[in-house]
Amino acid sequence: MSDTAISKPATFVGMRLIALVIAVVVLGPIAWGVATSLKTEVMAVRLPPTFIPSPLTFENYDHVFRYQGFLGELWNSTFYAVGAVILALIVAIPAGYAASRFDFPAKKPIMLVILATSMVPGVAVLVPTYYVLDALGLLNNRLVIVVLLAARIAPQTVWFLQNFIDAVPVEIEESASIDGATRFQILRLLVLPLIKPGIAAIAVIGVVTIWNDYITVAVFAPDVTKRTLQVALVNQVFDTVGISWSYMMAFAMTASLPVMILFAIVQKWFVAGLTAGAVKG
Repeated sequence: MSDTAISKPATFVGMRLIALVIAVVVLGPIAWGVATSLKTEVMAVRLPPTFIPSPLTFENYDHVFRYQGFLGELWNSTFYAVGAVILALIVAIPAGYAASRFDFPAKKPIMLVILATSMVPGVAVLVPTYYVLDALGLLNNRLVIVVLLAARIAPQTVWFLQNFIDAVPVEIEESASIDGATRFQILRLLVLPLIKPGIAAIAVIGVVTIWNDYITVAVFAPDVTKRTLQVALVNQVFDTVGISWSYMMAFAMTASLPVMILFAIVQKWFVAGLTAGAVKG
């Protein structure tokens, strides 16, 4: 038997072991969080800790769903995430198309500047933005929060869309143009349907980013009725009564569930989009 034939099974086993280690590292904390959420508080803080809940209880989840502000915070999280992603796509789709299909002076520097804006930490502009919004009376405004969050993800969205559109053959657009299609029709009827997986991948990344955002909503929407699940979760750490780790884990698992469901629904498009963005023409 050749060395090549022997090395293939060994490589396969090695890759499986690496994948198993990565899965344990990634899923281990999640499994521990789920297990903690199903424990009583006494069991959650017991030393030495145990993984299997005994007794098993869903009381923490019952408290989460009976929490008075839960539905409002869930709505705010959903509204901010979906609204910001839609607004970012509305701005980024024509910008990404122009960057892909048109040549104009200083195109490369302009695209680098757009990308560079996404590298500026949000904390760096936190104070001036707060003073501007406060002076204009726009604090606690949901639409303003959506615009701020959309501005956070728009630069990367433009770059991602440019790569996806680059993968669409120009000849398709040239044929449609010869048949009398306008530039807008080409974008809407040809390009966008072909990059749907890419748009789905961008949307999922954007929703996850906005869903997990804490600082923007906490600073610019101090009103309790405008806060999100993430702000409510962090506020529990500063609760004067103390932290209930089992309840906190149940809250965290529940707050993560919508994003998990979204990813499960669009998983095929997400993977296809990431793959398509890596290949041109």
